[in-house]
Amino acid sequence: MSSLPLPLVLLGAAMTLTVVYLFALFWLNPEKGLAFATHRRENLTEVMVNRYFVIFMVMGGALWYGQPEVVAFVFAVTGIAPLHDAMIYRRAGKPFRKHLIPAALSAVVAVWALLLTINTGAA
Repeated sequence: MSSLPLPLVLLGAAMTLTVVYLFALFWLNPEKGLAFATHRRENLTEVMVNRYFVIFMVMGGALWYGQPEVVAFVFAVTGIAPLHDAMIYRRAGKPFRKHLIPAALSAVVAVWALLLTINTGAA
């Protein structure tokens, strides 16, 4: 059970559910997702700059925090995005290896950190 204050958990849960809603909306109806999130296709490159910066901060923060279980979790999760991109581009017959490489490297970091957790009993 979490040792966090209940209002913090509830607010965090509400934000998490909002992300789940956006995920489902973009997945089921991308145009409605864009409209709901007020994103514009013409601003995609600017949006991606922010996304890559955020991913950098999360990965760097996990490494700085220095707990193997946190590093394993963060790199496993952040590796999903490039893996998914690689699958999209491969299905479309486009170059995909530049997306597959960071997905594989994230998996290596995640597994390595997980093994550290298991071997040191940190979990």
